[in-house]
Amino acid sequence: MAGRTSRAPAVALCGMVVAVGVTVVAASSACGPERLQGVVRGVVVRPPGQDPRSGAGGGNSASVPVNGDPVRARDQRGHIVASTVTAPPDGSFSFTLSPGSYRITEDIFGIGRQAEVRAGSTVSVTLTVPSAR
Repeated sequence: MAGRTSRAPAVALCGMVVAVGVTVVAASSACGPERLQGVVRGVVVRPPGQDPRSGAGGGNSASVPVNGDPVRARDQRGHIVASTVTAPPDGSFSFTLSPGSYRITEDIFGIGRQAEVRAGSTVSVTLTVPSAR
C-alpha cells in the first residue's frame, strides 16, 4: 500500500478549523452590536393638578405620568432615528441607540431634552409637558 496517504490528518485539521470558526463566532456574538450601543430611558410627566387626560383632581403634589404620548429620538441633523409611545403605568419610554448626541422629544407639545449616549451606558431623561386645560 505504498503511495497511499491517511485521511486522518486532513480530517483532524478540518475539525480544528471548524472549532476555531465556532469559537470566533461565539466571541463575536458576545461582543455584538448591543454592547456598542447605549440606552435612553425616560418618562413623560405633567405637573400636579387637574388634567382631563388622567382624570386626576387637584391637590395632588406629585408629577403625573403621561401615557400614550409619542416620543422621538432625533440625530444632530434632525432626522428621526427612533420612535415610541410612552407606556403605562408610569409614562416610561426607552431607546437603544448608537453613541452620539440626540434630541429626545415628546411630540405633542414639542418638549425635548438633549441626551449624550455612550456605549454600554444608560441616560435618564424626564420630559415635563404642560397640563391640559
